[in-house]
Amino acid sequence: MFSNPIYETSLTSEAANRLFSNLDAISSMDASFISTLRVLLHKRLPQDEYVHLNCRNLHYSAQDISVASIASCMNNFAPNSILQTTSKGHGITIVYTTSPDAGERMLEIVKAHAGIGKRYMSNYKRCDDLQVFYARTFKALFYTDDTERNTVIFAEKLELKHFHIMQMTIPRYLPLLFDDSPLTDDEVKLLTSTGSKKSDDYMSCIESFAKEIDMRSEIIRCKLAGFETGFERMRADELRNEIDIYQGEYDMYLSKMREAAEKIQTHKYTLAGLECAINKYSGDSELMEYFMCNKNLSIMNVAGLTITFVAHGYSDIYDEDAFDTYAENLDGYFYNGINPDIAVEQMENLYRAIFNEGKYKLRICAAYTVNMQTGLKAIKNYAFPHESKTYFPNPHIQQFGCIGSYAGRFQEYLAKRDYVGAIDQAVVSARNLNFYDSAPISRFAYEFSHTSIKCLEKPDGTLLTPIEAINELEGSTPCQDQ
Repeated sequence: MFSNPIYETSLTSEAANRLFSNLDAISSMDASFISTLRVLLHKRLPQDEYVHLNCRNLHYSAQDISVASIASCMNNFAPNSILQTTSKGHGITIVYTTSPDAGERMLEIVKAHAGIGKRYMSNYKRCDDLQVFYARTFKALFYTDDTERNTVIFAEKLELKHFHIMQMTIPRYLPLLFDDSPLTDDEVKLLTSTGSKKSDDYMSCIESFAKEIDMRSEIIRCKLAGFETGFERMRADELRNEIDIYQGEYDMYLSKMREAAEKIQTHKYTLAGLECAINKYSGDSELMEYFMCNKNLSIMNVAGLTITFVAHGYSDIYDEDAFDTYAENLDGYFYNGINPDIAVEQMENLYRAIFNEGKYKLRICAAYTVNMQTGLKAIKNYAFPHESKTYFPNPHIQQFGCIGSYAGRFQEYLAKRDYVGAIDQAVVSARNLNFYDSAPISRFAYEFSHTSIKCLEKPDGTLLTPIEAINELEGSTPCQDQ
């Protein structure tokens, strides 16, 4: 039983959290338990179901417990929120105390009052064999509900090494997911490694599994599976319902037989066409390939008919005449609220080095949602992921949520079922700076002059902040950092 904490693994990275969004943990002692769950349930858990790991540290003393009623204790030890699951949910909850005296008293109360035939948790069966299995290591009670979807573990005083070895019997906590899918040799090796004295074997198993997954492709494939046929599937369901209605009318009203029969036949033809279209997208679709190939796009989430994503690029779409007109007006909104450590002339030189001379490229990003029914929308005040840390948020999108005519163009592409062309409108929108629009550009002047983001790219790939670029333009003339 290794006692050193596992702070992070490849299976708890930002990309992994998006891929395994239906496998999460609350207040976990370290990253090991959720990593193990993601290994074991990667192929066992249906995409439309989820598993929550919840660790509850009860900060009660033995005195606190002794003066409280049994009802109050049980409501605190096992509130309804952790005992109930939905038809799509599974749960593992670990309840423990910080004091061994309090933990011992908790176990006494739970054992006496919880489980089948008792007042509390009457739909939960106590797993005495698990209690015996761990008895030499730590004291705990294990309960699994009658749906085999939820297990609650009460531990006397849980230490990190106990938290690790507790993972050895995960299949017993979620028997419904393992009944028809026995453990492989590699999975057995992983579970056994949680009882090792050092974490090396465990980490080796975890990383070996992570290497088998192309995380980025898996995210795109998982999130976009069936997306392009979502409209067709929705319409197909509607048509199936209508067929049933028309068939009923045919049986009930013989006088309307011909009209109902014609409607049935028409819809069946349409349904057949839709099902052919659905089957056409059985492999990697054009939209999947587009996201995989376009490294400047990052999918954040897919829900139903909606994709949330971030577009990255260079601010290379703008009106040069408009830029020249407003850049030379040193009293204009191009210089509103700029960093007081930067002179207006220095700011003008930086603007021209970017938008006239091409000495630097401004790396820019924006976040969007795309819905097949409601269209393209910009996301204001978006909290960008780590992969966007060297990109400056486009003020038209980030501050004002404005995408202008691109929303209409998106709808035109969508009407033609051209999903790639539709998404590309967002990419183009992210790269656009409208220098005629005073409000966003005033905001841009303020944010850009104050930012510490290394968002300016030199021809050799070097990244600089605006302050660093100004220093370079002036031959390293001192310019206070912000």
